[in-house]
Amino acid sequence: MKQPNYYIRHREQLLNRAVFSWPGLGGWSFYFLVKVGLAYFDFVQVALLYNFTLIAVLVVPLRYVWLRILRQVLAIPAGIALLYYESYLPPFNRLLEQWEQVTAFSWQYILELSGRIIQFEYIAILIVSWIIYLYMARTLRMTMIAILGLFSLVWFSPSAQQDLEVVASLPAGTADALPGARRPSSPDEFLTQFYEEQAQILFDATVQLTPDFDILVVNICSLSWDDLAVAGLDQHPLFSNSDIVLDNFNSATSYSGPAALRLLRAQCGHAPHDDLFEPAPQCLLPQRLAEHGFRSELLMNHTGEFDNFRQQLHQHGGLPAENDVPLGDTPVAMTGFDEQPIYADFPILSKWVSAAVDSSQPRLGFYNTTSLHDGNRVPGFTGNSLESFRFRAQQLLDDLLQLQTDIRASNRNVLLIIVPEHGAALRGDKMQIPGLRDIPSPALTHVPVLISLFGEDINNQRVAPQRVSRTTGPSAVAAAIVGILEQQPFQGGAYDPAAIADSLPVTEWVAENKDVKVMDYNNQYILKLGNQSWIRYPGATK
Repeated sequence: MKQPNYYIRHREQLLNRAVFSWPGLGGWSFYFLVKVGLAYFDFVQVALLYNFTLIAVLVVPLRYVWLRILRQVLAIPAGIALLYYESYLPPFNRLLEQWEQVTAFSWQYILELSGRIIQFEYIAILIVSWIIYLYMARTLRMTMIAILGLFSLVWFSPSAQQDLEVVASLPAGTADALPGARRPSSPDEFLTQFYEEQAQILFDATVQLTPDFDILVVNICSLSWDDLAVAGLDQHPLFSNSDIVLDNFNSATSYSGPAALRLLRAQCGHAPHDDLFEPAPQCLLPQRLAEHGFRSELLMNHTGEFDNFRQQLHQHGGLPAENDVPLGDTPVAMTGFDEQPIYADFPILSKWVSAAVDSSQPRLGFYNTTSLHDGNRVPGFTGNSLESFRFRAQQLLDDLLQLQTDIRASNRNVLLIIVPEHGAALRGDKMQIPGLRDIPSPALTHVPVLISLFGEDINNQRVAPQRVSRTTGPSAVAAAIVGILEQQPFQGGAYDPAAIADSLPVTEWVAENKDVKVMDYNNQYILKLGNQSWIRYPGATK
């Protein structure tokens, strides 16, 4: 019989010593090695204390077989939960809070989202890695390699190099960055000061006016500058055909209901998320404009049933339910992520503008479109909703450009304001897969805002658009409306878009959903989830 070689005999003698008599991690070594690899590619931030605690539980010798089986049964869900905790995905309880909305998704949309999470390339890499692991485990003690790999993360992981620790205070030397102003020394103080300053803002016309033009606000779901860049539509003629373009507008949230409410409450400054659902008649754009003779009307190219969107606009947005504009015989353009019909945009908008001829009073039309919402299915299009986004966005932008052309040709007096709610998250980031919007990241809330005034005398005075690079928010929309009202362009005054652009207020970059906040603090984006500490946002750069 052939004798084992010297290496094998020496290895067996070494492993039979008392210090090595405890069991190894077995297949759990692969789990920890995979986690080390994910950390080096900055897909997770490994919590070393919790991982070494799990290792200690796994390697403690147990005398009875049933105890060893029970340990494995308990360790598997613990390991999955730990990996989720270490990922950049939002807390699992947020999914539970939104479970009612998730159940409204169509099965096609759920299948599409699953495909974004579980990709074939990742499965193939995992299988190949497992084969390599099995081969190496024949000759190497993988438990020790896994432990050393975890230790290496302390010094060499991207997370350690990028310094993603809790943000506590400003670095030395920045306190004098704003001479004469009280400079906050921590994110919480910054946010408190921001809320206090915004609470003092209220825009309204200083004189009683009798306007003779209509206002149409087009509120687009799922369109950001980042989405436009991905789709190659950021140079669409619509932008050069507008009077004023807000290049650095922050919609301040990434969900439809709060985004629409912030726009409808634009007479005031930025309020905390929960305050959006409290009475504030002095802040409501429809009510303030009603004092100047405007009739407010709500138009949508969808049912508005999802998340009680229509009801929110009635109850908290100041739009009277009795003034809702019916869809009539508008053709269906696509099927929504919730299996509800989505109607064509242009017929709705064109019909509303044409109705101005028969209207005896100026109107404020608030139009909400979900044509670009993630998960929508276009008849005859074989790809998924991410792939159809460019087609849908091209169609919507073309419709809006045609609407501008038709309004100009009609010589009707119309103020057209295009304000997206938030982006579609076509790229996604480390904390959110493409299409999800739980965290109001800059890629989601940085949206294009276009303002144009049309009228017989104004149409012949068109110049290059005024580009506003300052950081603005929803209150800039109210400021623009008030500024144009006070210029009285159709009552002997002069329309001056440059003056309007220069007068728009600067708003610090703060965005929030329920229990989630993102803001630009000390020239970096930081994030706070619930009651956790502020951290640097790993998915956004300045």
